[in-house]
Amino acid sequence: MPALNPVEELYRDVVLDHYRNPRNRAPLAEAHGTAQVDNPLCGDQVVVEVRLEEGRIAEASSRARGCSVVVASGSVMTELAAGLGPGETAALQQALESLVHGEAVPEDLDRRLRAFARVADLPSRRRCATLPWEALREALRVAAA
Repeated sequence: MPALNPVEELYRDVVLDHYRNPRNRAPLAEAHGTAQVDNPLCGDQVVVEVRLEEGRIAEASSRARGCSVVVASGSVMTELAAGLGPGETAALQQALESLVHGEAVPEDLDRRLRAFARVADLPSRRRCATLPWEALREALRVAAA
């Protein structure tokens, strides 16, 4: 079996692990904001809930139905968003958007997000990677209202 390139290896390590063992899938007992976002092109669906403390995400939950990319992205998102405020999560969402479109991203971008670089070669999966982040942005908007 040929050796995997670093991007493919990271994809398998992170994306497939988070797909097989998604984190933070249980509904939150006290959600301050909830949002559901659907991708009608492929049928993916994500429900994100957030609980805030002092304007920062204390807990996040992602329940995604669909392909491995959407499930893994939601799982990674819940880990990365913990403790962050809306501006910080928006910056991570923008970095992911850039990454899946093959654009430059910050050198210090978390490896769990970098794992989605392979999606740049799969245009039909780009929205799958960003869908949970869209739901997070909406859940934060609802929580702030």
